[in-house]
Amino acid sequence: MRGIELSELTIKRGDKEVLRQVDFVFSPHEFILLSGASGSGKSTLLKAIAGFADVPYSGTIAVDGKSLTQANMSDKARQIGMMFQNPGQQFTMKTLRREIIFVLENLQTKPSDITEQMQEAVLLADTTELLDRQLSTLSGGEKQRAALTVLLAMRSPFLLLDEPFASIDPKTRKLLIQQLHQLKNQGKTIIICDHDFNDYADAVDTWVTLDNQVLQNVPVALLKQVQTNVFLTDHRASTDGILRLEDVRYKQNKRELLSRDSFHFSKGITTLTGDNGTGKSTLFRSIAQCHRYKGKMFLYDKKLKKTRTLYQTLSLVTQEAEKQFVTLTPAEEFTYSEYQWEDAKRQRQEAIEFLGLEPLLNRSVFHLSEGQKKSIQLLTMLSLDVPFLLLDEPFSGLDERAANYFANWFKRQANRQDMMIISHRLAPLDGVSQHHVHLDKKQLWQQDYSAEEEIKDVSDEKFCFSAKRTTTTFDY
Repeated sequence: MRGIELSELTIKRGDKEVLRQVDFVFSPHEFILLSGASGSGKSTLLKAIAGFADVPYSGTIAVDGKSLTQANMSDKARQIGMMFQNPGQQFTMKTLRREIIFVLENLQTKPSDITEQMQEAVLLADTTELLDRQLSTLSGGEKQRAALTVLLAMRSPFLLLDEPFASIDPKTRKLLIQQLHQLKNQGKTIIICDHDFNDYADAVDTWVTLDNQVLQNVPVALLKQVQTNVFLTDHRASTDGILRLEDVRYKQNKRELLSRDSFHFSKGITTLTGDNGTGKSTLFRSIAQCHRYKGKMFLYDKKLKKTRTLYQTLSLVTQEAEKQFVTLTPAEEFTYSEYQWEDAKRQRQEAIEFLGLEPLLNRSVFHLSEGQKKSIQLLTMLSLDVPFLLLDEPFSGLDERAANYFANWFKRQANRQDMMIISHRLAPLDGVSQHHVHLDKKQLWQQDYSAEEEIKDVSDEKFCFSAKRTTTTFDY
């Protein structure tokens, strides 16, 4: 196997050059980390390598010594498997089992081999429990694991993974990175894009960065220096309650996620953690009155009901930025709502300049990178004059610089707006989040910790603080 060879490669996305006259080789049988700023062109490069027709380029791309330019989609898929940042875009069938069968049949896999390849992939990705659930009801992290399972079932020798762990809990992330390392040992070539460098230092063979239209190698040893310790320090401003649940329970696809729970959330910024599929996003949708539940919820001591005025009190920032856009360009998104903070325009402009978004303002939002879409979504939603904001995976697709910028914005905003944040990426929230709630075993748990204690790894349940239940004895 000769790896992936780029020769005099120039790629454009719209009127912007992603690569310019690049010669580079991704070596075979290696686990390769590809990094770069949001919008630098990593996803576009992977699509070009995979042979997507909507990514025109000049120069040559050879995969194992052959160009895939004239190959049909089945031949390309047999050689290269690609997982998108937004996995929901690549599902065709209703369940993971049917999706795997559909894909393998299209690859003309022998019927006798389909079951074997499915079982092997499900075992590697640990997705047995997802096989027959409706894909539309899975959490963001579960969808990513399902998409990876399909990819593994294809047995392509080259795997291209674009932000595959953005919504995956830390425990599963570590497991999957080690599984990919084992696949590399079995002869596969894997290129993975990620903004989070944790867990790669002892797993990848090569680290490549894309910056200013150039690919270059970086010593893997440096990964140990840029890894971030995941911890939340206690900066709680207030323990006054803002959101109270009374005997609340809800289900997703007949599966109970929260069981008759009574709980209160405090003012300020709260981080909500929990493994994939435990019901964190469903809780947010329930609070926003977009998902049916039993029991009662009170926000600022008023019972939550689905009314026209509800969304003058709270707003939900969804995981998938694209689903929240209502206009065609960022400039139109920014001015769509009339209910904005007085200083919203000034703060947006400062962010636009800092993040280099000025050239994008009149482009279609649907032609932006996932990181750029997330930035536009956050700029729009943080402008809304609402006292309570729910943010579901706000750092998905953002590079470290952008993630830290928005985390600091959250901190500044906390003096006039309460927030609840779901995130598996905790490093940007250190010193920002004031409260930590964990969802596990159908119950909410208030994590009680001191400023000196650290959460080294929230995934192994060995928290460096005590967990305790809270009740509705709060004095409203």
